[in-house]
Amino acid sequence: MSFFINESSLSQTKVSLSASFDKPILEELKPFYTPSEGQIEDLLKGEVISVGKVDSPTPKEQQMMLFVSGIHPRNCIRAMRKLSLYENYHNYMDFVKSSKYDDKTQRLNFTIDHALLPFPMVVEFKIPRITKPGHYPFVFEKGFLKDLKGTVIVHDVGKYCLLGLKTDWRGPESKIPNVVFSTFVQTVGRLGLEHLIRVSIF
Repeated sequence: MSFFINESSLSQTKVSLSASFDKPILEELKPFYTPSEGQIEDLLKGEVISVGKVDSPTPKEQQMMLFVSGIHPRNCIRAMRKLSLYENYHNYMDFVKSSKYDDKTQRLNFTIDHALLPFPMVVEFKIPRITKPGHYPFVFEKGFLKDLKGTVIVHDVGKYCLLGLKTDWRGPESKIPNVVFSTFVQTVGRLGLEHLIRVSIF
C-alpha cells in the first residue's frame, strides 16, 4: 500500500457534518487538546487534523506533543472491527514495517521507519483491543520514546465515530533535530489516521 493517499479515493471516505456537531466534538476533545475554530471546521468537513510540536526544555532534553483526530464515516463499533487488528497495521501503512500483538499480555509492538528518521524506531506498549467507545491510556515501555504517555480517543458522534490520539513525551535529546522530529510526528500522525479511516470503511 502506498504511503501517499489517492485524493479521489480519500474523498469518498470523508464525512460532511453540520455545525451542530461542533459543540459535542469540542467537549469530547477538550480534556486532551482544544482545537481551534478552523480545526473544528476541518473535522466537520472530514479532514484529519494533526498537530505536532517538539522543543528542547533543557540543552540535553527534548519534549514532544502530538494530537491527531478525524471522524470515521461509520459508527465506532463498525470502525473498530478492523482498526482493532493491530497486528495487521504493517499492511495498512508503509511506515509501519512490523506490527505484533499478544492478546494474552495485551502488548503491542511496532517497528516504524521513514525517510525523515535517521534510524528505525521500535515502540512497545500495553493496550487492549479497542472494540467500543472509550478513552484508552497507554505508556511506551521500551525504545526511543520510552515513557511516552498517550490516550486513544474513540467516541460516537451521531452515526459516526470521532477518533483521536494525544501523546506527550519528555526525554533525553535524540539525534533528530526538533524541526525534523515535529514534521515527522505531525505528518505520520495525519497520514496514519487517514489511512486507517480509508482501510476500515468496509
